[in-house]
Amino acid sequence: MTRSYLSIIGIFLSISIFAQDNVTKSYEYFNEGIIFYKENYFNTAIRYYTKAIDLNEKYPKAYYYRANCKLKLKEYDSAVKDFKLAIKYDEQFAKAHLYKGYAQMQLKEYDKSLASFEDALDLDPKLTKAHLNKGTVLMKQKKYDSAINSLTKSISFNDQQATAYYNRGICQSRVKKYHEAIRDYGSAIEIKPSITGAYVARAKAYLKVEKFEEAIADLNKLIRKKANNADFYYSRGYAKLAINNYSGANTDFTAALNIKPKHKNALIKKALTSFNMKKYDDAAKEYGTLCDVFPDKALYHVNRGIAYLRLNEYDQAVTSFNHAIDLDNKLPEAYFNRANAFSQLNRNDKACEDMRTAGKLGYDAAFEYIGDFCK
Repeated sequence: MTRSYLSIIGIFLSISIFAQDNVTKSYEYFNEGIIFYKENYFNTAIRYYTKAIDLNEKYPKAYYYRANCKLKLKEYDSAVKDFKLAIKYDEQFAKAHLYKGYAQMQLKEYDKSLASFEDALDLDPKLTKAHLNKGTVLMKQKKYDSAINSLTKSISFNDQQATAYYNRGICQSRVKKYHEAIRDYGSAIEIKPSITGAYVARAKAYLKVEKFEEAIADLNKLIRKKANNADFYYSRGYAKLAINNYSGANTDFTAALNIKPKHKNALIKKALTSFNMKKYDDAAKEYGTLCDVFPDKALYHVNRGIAYLRLNEYDQAVTSFNHAIDLDNKLPEAYFNRANAFSQLNRNDKACEDMRTAGKLGYDAAFEYIGDFCK
């Protein structure tokens, strides 16, 4: 009996020692995983965390770090599963909730990610990244005022987050608070000068509040960094056009079109700029291109016709106005300007008819000429 009892004690002791050895070995594997994680060898780190888990399946930190490796590898579904296991074995693990939410955000499971961020904040209300990521998700859901509140909380705990200022700036722009947005973009740039998106967004905000020189300054920096972006040249050209720098605007719109020949807005503004510069031959060609690209836009035919009028090419002007009227027979500008072309061609009956039509359609300037055209 005594020998049997001692035998049982021996078995229990060996099991206990074996279990303790497993735990110790598990910690060793975990620490090896940390070393590889810090060196960015994420697949190798995963193998060591998995070995740690095999020896100790209730090891929340091993699941947590394995999940973080999977985040780095953009294996978001698998990361969510590991974060859930970390939480299963440690429900108070606030960062596991946080990064589970981040993985869900990357999967565009926005409602689930918000719930995870809320769980994280319930455990740690000062968890800066939870406020940041919550604000980011709300921004993606176009809940801009709520997003601003969350991002403001994040900034209150850490005012050195370029992303928080940048995202808050985007939200401010979306609710048309452009001056506030400009301040936020400025803060983001001060913290992280390489944040290109903040320069782009601030330049757009400057344009909205008609601070054209400031917009040009930001766009100059962007073009120095990335000289092959058509939108940067277009926006700078737009700002220059607004301050009547027609030559500079023309150069920038030309650059935009060299990079992207079918840049709609650059095509439109380039034609307008040529007209303002009295380069009517260029304007006629450019409005011709717009007529080809957008054949249903009657006003482009009108503008091409006006350019031909300035060039004294009256037959071509009439043809352009005819196209415009075929597209929209209620367009008074087309009749008014065609009347002027007919007058120059000594077709006074047609000129009179068109001028009367322009007046009937509400073009007040027509009434000043009806007496001259309709003798």
